[in-house]
Parts: sequence; C-alpha cells; structure tokens
Amino acid sequence: MFVQPKIETYRFIGEVASLHGQSMVECRLPGSEISSILAVEAKTVPAESVCADGEVKYGGKVMLTVVYEDGDRKVCRAERGVEFFHKAEGKEVTPACFAKTALCAENVAWRREGSGLYFSIIVGAEILVYGGKQMEYLTGGEGLIAKTAPITVRKSLCVTGETDGEDEFDSDYVGDVLLHSERAIVYRVETEGGQIELEGEIALNICVLTADERVCSYERLTPFRMQVPCDEAFGSATASARVQVKSAYLTVGADEEKGKSRIVFSYTLAADCFVHVQEEIEVLQDGYSIAAPLTLHKRKDGGRYLTNVQKQVERVSGIAAISPALEGEIVLQAAVLPRVEIACKKTENGFEAEGAALAEIIFAGSDGSKRSVSLSLPFAFPLDAQGDIVEADGMICAINVRRKRTGEMEAEGVLKLCVRSYANGEWEYVSEIEEGEAYEAEDSAFSVYLPGAGADLWSVAKRLRCTPEELEKSNPDLKFPLSETDKIYVYRQIR
Repeated sequence: MFVQPKIETYRFIGEVASLHGQSMVECRLPGSEISSILAVEAKTVPAESVCADGEVKYGGKVMLTVVYEDGDRKVCRAERGVEFFHKAEGKEVTPACFAKTALCAENVAWRREGSGLYFSIIVGAEILVYGGKQMEYLTGGEGLIAKTAPITVRKSLCVTGETDGEDEFDSDYVGDVLLHSERAIVYRVETEGGQIELEGEIALNICVLTADERVCSYERLTPFRMQVPCDEAFGSATASARVQVKSAYLTVGADEEKGKSRIVFSYTLAADCFVHVQEEIEVLQDGYSIAAPLTLHKRKDGGRYLTNVQKQVERVSGIAAISPALEGEIVLQAAVLPRVEIACKKTENGFEAEGAALAEIIFAGSDGSKRSVSLSLPFAFPLDAQGDIVEADGMICAINVRRKRTGEMEAEGVLKLCVRSYANGEWEYVSEIEEGEAYEAEDSAFSVYLPGAGADLWSVAKRLRCTPEELEKSNPDLKFPLSETDKIYVYRQIR
C-alpha cells in the first residue's frame, strides 16, 4: 500500500431511538353502591425499564382514585392500585442501551358488568433510548496529503435526581379530601459547575367535601428548585428536564371554631435531565496521494441539540365542549383534574401551539344530586420560539367556568408552558480510504495547466499530484484563488 492511514476512534453517548408504547390496564371495583361517578384520576408511576434485543421492556403502577355518589347521595371515594408490564419495539435497541420512560394515563373508561365496575386505563409511554456510539475517522497518514477541518459532534445523555419538599397554606374548612392531582413543569434549566439546576412550579388541585356536604376545589402553585449532579454540566452544555411528582401527601388540620383548615402538602419530585453537549474534533476532510488515486469513503451522523428553554404564559378562553350535554338547572361546584394536551407545529409564520385544556366539572342538580361533565377548551396561539424542532409542556391553572343562558359552557384559564427549541445537526467524516492502481510515469518533460478562475491552492496541487507547499515553491508568483488567465508551467525530470 502507498498510504498508511491514521485512524482515530471517538466514543460518545447518544440518543439511539425515541419510542412510543401503549398498553391497556384494567382495574375492578365493587359497583353495587356506586350511583354515579364524579371524577376518576389515574396516576402512573414508572418502574425500571430494561433494554433487550429490538425492544424495551417497561412497566409501572397505576393508582386509581374514584370519586362517586352512592345511592344515598353521599359523596365517597375509592382507591385501587394495579401493576402492569409492557414492551415497545425498536430495531436499534440492544441490551447495552438504557432507556428513560415517562408514563401517562391517556384515557380512562369504565363499564358495569354484574355487580362490578371495570375501569380500563390506556397508559401511554414515551421512551428515550440512549446507547454508546462510536465513529472511526481518519486524521491523516503516511503517504497521504491530508486536508483536515474541525467538525462539531453532538452527544446527549440523561441523568436523574430526586428531591423532597413541603408547602403549607390555609383554606376554608375542609371536611374531607376527596381527590388531589399534581402536575410539575420546569421553567429554567441551567448547567454550571458540574450540576444541573432546575426551577419550576407544581400545580396542586384539591377536590374537597365541606362540612355541609358541598364539593369544591382549591388550587395552589408551589415553586420548587432542585439540583442534579452531572459530570458533563460544564461549558457549552445545555439541558432540558421533565419532572414528575413521584409521590404527594396531604395532611389537613382543622379549626372548626374559625372555620379554617391548615393544609400541609408534602411531595417527592423525580427529574429526568437531558444533557446536550457539543464537541469539536479534527477530521480528514480531503486527501490524495501522489502515487495512486484514492477513493474516500465518507459517513454521516447527526443529532439534535437543545438551543433554548423558555417560559411562556397565555390566557385562553372561549366556548368549551362538554360531554355529556348539560340539562336543567345546575349549580357549578368544582373544577378538578385540570390538564393540557398540546402539540407544536411549524407554519409559514413560525411555530404554533394547539391543543386543549381539559378538566372535570362537578355540579349539583336541582334535586341535590351531583353529576359531572368533561370539559375541553381548545386553543391555538403562536409560540415565541425558533429552531428546527420545538416542543412544549404545559399546565392549566386559574380555571373559571360559567354556564351561559344558551346552555353552552364558557371557560377561561391561564396556560403556563415550558417551550424547548432544538437545532438539528449533521456531521460528515472520512471513515475509509480505497487505493487504486499506481499512476503511470509521466513521459513529458514540460506541460502547461490552465486551472480556470477561482481554483484554490489545494485543488490545483491535488490535480498536479504534488503537495501545496511544492506548488507554491515552484510557482511563487501565483496568487490564489487564480484568475481565468493564470497558467501553471510544470517541469519534470525525465529519466
């Protein structure tokens, strides 16, 4: 061989696959005493995910809380828990990978069978799979005239952390806590000094039963901060995070004389932090040999890189869709289980968020019985974000609902978003060289080369099979890039 290439190996962690899984989980409750269901919450808690050949095995637990009215018009609640296991297929997944799974209850339905009430929960799983990657690239070599340049490689990894917190606040007198739901959102993520610092809020919604048997709801926004150690959290590293309320407990102390209650909210947060790091490495961009023609084989790789995380607040309002339809005289009592479904799409004018704010509305009829409807308030608005990809998480708070005379439901609320912007990156490198047959010896002692306008030093030297230094030395008057009239005279010693 005329060329002995120099090969380097770069190893890094990167995102291997993004998978979505869906599973059906069923839970049974005795249904004989349940007259009507007012609200159902399905909380999901993920277990460890395991990567195998071509699939990710994941599981978790669904904690079901059902608020209902019995035959005596008494409001009650029941709780159940059920474990489940499932898998998501991905051809890129191997046992050497690791996965981070986020679960959510996408839909809850129920049916009666005999004396039992069966709940069917569709659990969605968003799974990010990470694994070791490597690229073998050329940087030069013996017998190789090499031209190198830096490329930017984007790598990513995931680190996790937990923190405990507590919040205390006063409310009107609480007879019993029927239901509470929590959603956490991250507004600020910073990487510095080997750790990731997060700031955000927890939206707490509490459904309670008062002393006079009324159902009402309270909202509370609790700010949080947490730090997660990360060895890569230096320099140009950027990070995003998703935070789940892993556990939450409410302790209620009552002062009947003052008609007040003191609520203590204790929680544990679990954070998955996704760190994006850019590094520059010097690779062979082009090369040739003066002894034989070379074919350079190149490979491409790529990955996305987080460019910005920002908070956006929007007030949404309008006529909401409700199911089932409302009839007769009613008194609205509580808005529970507030949540948001949101998607980001690219338009001619930039990115736009569209989706719906959802909640369960509990009301009392003219006969005193309690019922509920599902509310959906659609929205669409522009996002203050730029990038190749934009994602958003959101939560709805300060929901206000009014029934109009026409029977329609009018709703408004404050939507808080965490908007993440990403740039797609691609890099190319020479991974292999293939040599051809040796050049035949030149039989002319003199030749003239007309390279043409714009030719640079590298392309001319490559065409003449000499080094750029030799070309400059033998043609000291040439100025690159060349003009259309420039000529290069080549003299050779014939043996």
